[in-house]
Amino acid sequence: MQSLVNQTSIGNKTSPPNSRKYLRVEQVYMRLENKVAIVTGAARGIGRATAKRFSEEGAFVVIDDVDVENGIQLASEIIKTGGKSLFIAADVSRSCDTIQLVNQTLDHFGRIDILVNNALCSTENILENNWDPIVKVALRGTDNCTQAVIPAMCENGGGSIINIASVNALIGLQNIHAYSAVKGAVVAYTRSMAVSYGADDIRINCICPGTVETEVWLPMIEKNPNIFDDLLPFYPLGRIGQPIDIANAALFLASDESSFVTGSVLVIDGGLTAGLPQFPI
Repeated sequence: MQSLVNQTSIGNKTSPPNSRKYLRVEQVYMRLENKVAIVTGAARGIGRATAKRFSEEGAFVVIDDVDVENGIQLASEIIKTGGKSLFIAADVSRSCDTIQLVNQTLDHFGRIDILVNNALCSTENILENNWDPIVKVALRGTDNCTQAVIPAMCENGGGSIINIASVNALIGLQNIHAYSAVKGAVVAYTRSMAVSYGADDIRINCICPGTVETEVWLPMIEKNPNIFDDLLPFYPLGRIGQPIDIANAALFLASDESSFVTGSVLVIDGGLTAGLPQFPI
């Protein structure tokens, strides 16, 4: 939404004799005004924060998740606060579902400008290194959604695709092999697709979050209620990330402010991968 804010400034004693009152006009705008965004895995955590942040900046937001109850609740919340939203329960691991997701979005809003590939399988599958569900949702699902939206974005004259990877793609963490490998593949996939579709003005980037306080951590919190406190020494900024930290990064990549950014890996990790803050010397 664009509005004008008028401010009147009156000449003071040092002003020229013929100085007049004047108006200073400032533009207040929304960074995603009237853009249509699909956010997968949006019912909770990072996806939920991203969907809400996009709506605050004027986007029409499609909430995708297999968690129907929380997905509907979020879409209703956005609508009640004056935004426009639609919930679609698509399983991103199924290409037929992602095609339906795109078609329903086009039927409802007429275009697609932004895709955030955020869907993830259960924490239990990650901790147990269950390859199939991790690959199907985090990697194959990312490709399914991306391939489904590209024709619509080409027709629009461009768009922005944001893949949520992880710092696990960049550093080794013990016993989390499958998830780390898949998120590493998401980074490589992002770069390859960015090169392939840059000529169509489709920007494709990824975000690598560090530890973010979301529901994903609940099974680990049950085993160790102090787990976040135990992780703090590894973070130079001295805190654990919040979903809004990642949502704000996604907002930048979705907006025109990042119009010259593609194929990039944006690390939002409180300094985790920068070095060893507790290294004894």
